[in-house]
Amino acid sequence: MKLDIDFVRAQFGQLEDDPEFVFASNAGGSYVCNQVNDVLEHYNRHTRVQPYSRYASSAAAGEAMDRALSGWADALNIGADELSVGPSTSMNTYVMAQAIGDLWMPGDEIIVTNQDHEANSGAWRRKAHEKGVTIRQWEVEPDSGLLNIETLLPLLRDNTRWVFFTHCSNIVGTVNPVAEIVKTIKSGSKARVFIDAVAYAPHHISDMKALGVDAYAFSLYKVFGPHQGLMYVNRDIRGDLTSQAHYFNSGIPTKDFNPAGPQHAQVAGCAGVLDYFDALHRHHFGDSDKSANVRLDNIHRLILQHENELAAPILDFLHNHADVRLLGKSHARDNDRAPTIAFKPLRQSSEELTHKLQDAGIGTEHGNFYAHRLISDLGIDPDDGVVRLSLVHYGSDNEVERILQALDMSLA
Repeated sequence: MKLDIDFVRAQFGQLEDDPEFVFASNAGGSYVCNQVNDVLEHYNRHTRVQPYSRYASSAAAGEAMDRALSGWADALNIGADELSVGPSTSMNTYVMAQAIGDLWMPGDEIIVTNQDHEANSGAWRRKAHEKGVTIRQWEVEPDSGLLNIETLLPLLRDNTRWVFFTHCSNIVGTVNPVAEIVKTIKSGSKARVFIDAVAYAPHHISDMKALGVDAYAFSLYKVFGPHQGLMYVNRDIRGDLTSQAHYFNSGIPTKDFNPAGPQHAQVAGCAGVLDYFDALHRHHFGDSDKSANVRLDNIHRLILQHENELAAPILDFLHNHADVRLLGKSHARDNDRAPTIAFKPLRQSSEELTHKLQDAGIGTEHGNFYAHRLISDLGIDPDDGVVRLSLVHYGSDNEVERILQALDMSLA
């Protein structure tokens, strides 16, 4: 079975706005599926009141929010008390740095990487400096930008408190083997693990219990939804975290790591992403009473195959082009390469090439994409940065052909 790309693309109205335009900047924010827009429109038209009161529109507003929260808890295979929703992953991570770091002491150590988006690096580093905590950096391989688990092991100590790394790099497109790395960390230390999955979640929604992580965060506005960040925090570690809520809300799991009130309509809109995934599953597999996470795994197999087929010719073209330095793996055969493809042109600036691609109707960008440390450590000017082509499963073979044609002309 293959992904029905015509059905998929019919779920995204924005794709119809300009059929000649190829959107290749999905890693910065995806298109919103029709199901999310339907939820948001209904909420804003009919239930835009303070939720959770007894009168009809307020009760309906609360029910819409609860549907989203319970649905995502099921999808992630977690308890409702382990899910926190905030305005973005960057904000959720900043809040968690206060919750986690308040109890750090001089002599403690943390591990961060230079592969991450700055949101999963800077907040922890700042808190560590504030608390006198030692920072150890798990460094990427200087040529590829990949992480090697063997270089992590010497960094683990008895006093390592947390390890922070990404599920997938937003530059090199690497899907790190999270479950394997977490198992290694836990077997060699008492450290806990926080994962930034912003660059991975658009390609697959993971089972938190299967990964074994202590906390995990991603942004739904990059997963076809509203501008919200979802975060899992294992209930077993809550006793070692300080609440960031108003004092009278302290101890309420869904409020502990959200110092502001929820964005009601946006929270309700999160359910629309699951509605889309449900429609995708029904179309390909029929009605099912399987768990949400199992259905998502079924969809993932189709999406992975399709995204590999989208990425393969672009990776092959760039890998074999003399005027390009491709970052990350040069193929997707191992099923661990997201179609987030960054490269450095060698005979022109990234800005110059990006403008040529944009003039050819390819919606791409250039820069460091907030992975400033990674770009710098790979020997690339972080101001000009790299060109990034980032696709998701609603991309088509025809769009890939358009990208290849534009690349060929722009690099000539």
